[in-house]
Amino acid sequence: MKFVSTMALGVALGLGGFAMIGATPAIAKDKAEKAPKPKNYNLSKAVRENAAASQTKLAAGDVAGATAAAQAALAASTTPDDKFVSSQLLYAAAQKSNDQAAIAQAIDGMVASGGADATMLPQLYAAQGKIAYQAKNMAKAEQALDQALKAGSTDPDVYALLVDAKARAGKPAEALALLQTGIDKQKAAGQKVPQEWYQRGIAIAYGAKLPDQTEKMTQAWLVDYPTPTNWRDAIITYRELHKLDADTDIDMLRLLRTAKGLKGERDYYEYAEAVYLKYPGEGKSVIDEGVASGMVKLTPGGNFKMMADQSNSRVAADKADLASASKAARAAATGKSAAATADSYLGYGDYSNAIDLYNVALQKGGVDPNVVNTRLGTALARAGRKDEAKAAFAKITGPRAGLARYWMIYLDNPATA
Repeated sequence: MKFVSTMALGVALGLGGFAMIGATPAIAKDKAEKAPKPKNYNLSKAVRENAAASQTKLAAGDVAGATAAAQAALAASTTPDDKFVSSQLLYAAAQKSNDQAAIAQAIDGMVASGGADATMLPQLYAAQGKIAYQAKNMAKAEQALDQALKAGSTDPDVYALLVDAKARAGKPAEALALLQTGIDKQKAAGQKVPQEWYQRGIAIAYGAKLPDQTEKMTQAWLVDYPTPTNWRDAIITYRELHKLDADTDIDMLRLLRTAKGLKGERDYYEYAEAVYLKYPGEGKSVIDEGVASGMVKLTPGGNFKMMADQSNSRVAADKADLASASKAARAAATGKSAAATADSYLGYGDYSNAIDLYNVALQKGGVDPNVVNTRLGTALARAGRKDEAKAAFAKITGPRAGLARYWMIYLDNPATA
């Protein structure tokens, strides 16, 4: 399964208003009265003279002259302050001419100088990492972006890019752990996590064939963005990464249908094919729903027409048998017939009788309680009995536990348009 959306990375390369000599660094976002005092740079004479010349030439629009003076300053540099200011001047000139290679080199120089003020480092490392990422130098991007976070960067793009850089470097577990940290910080700050973060995390986990991490990421995604399309992607991803038995797969499709996530002829065909013989009432309703949505056409001689005809031909007799089957199930020694009859009622949308018989099946025993509780929870959910449905799903263990977790999320976060 391939996600339609990809992570929006938004690489912003401009550093903004970094301080020139004697100016206040335009990095802090605090109010002016809370801004840190600018660092006083102690420059050697040769650097100071060339720096002044570079600023004068840049102000006059002489970019080439400003660059030459800045390069002379750098050549004469002997201290961290000298090297930082010289590199900063080179950055200013390169930015004026939009020379991306020179911008990258100047930022590297500021980082390497050792003279950057601590308040500048998060933005410097972030800019260095973003440029490296755009240049597809993932090793450098990973190192710089990691340093940006350690220096205190709060730029959300830093998390996004570092996650992607780690993933591209073949470190999916590290990428996912970092992404989760970013998600937790966003939520702790009261900010909504961008949908693209979840989608990138899902793509990383899915691509690395990590079913548990994929499940957790899709579930967190659905809590924040429970659209029918997202439900479809989440369920399809889960089904592809887990070896589900036929009955569990049908129950996954039931959840997908409840979340209004069936989309296109293929989805309806897969669902109808799985149920039309065993549960003709459910097969008929799924096909009818597909026809009504315009996604299914009953073409003469086609498979949908064949399934529809067989379901329709059996519905009347099947429904007529339910009353006697229900009576017999209540008198049976085990709950097997009660569960089977409840399945039929569920397929017809008769949730009251389905719920009653699923409870009978659980009381009598002789059935798999995880299967019965799955379907009891489904019937209760569709009947609008949320708390009872959650109680049923909470009892499920084993291979169906993942399905139950998705149902619990749906109950608290029903699909939205």
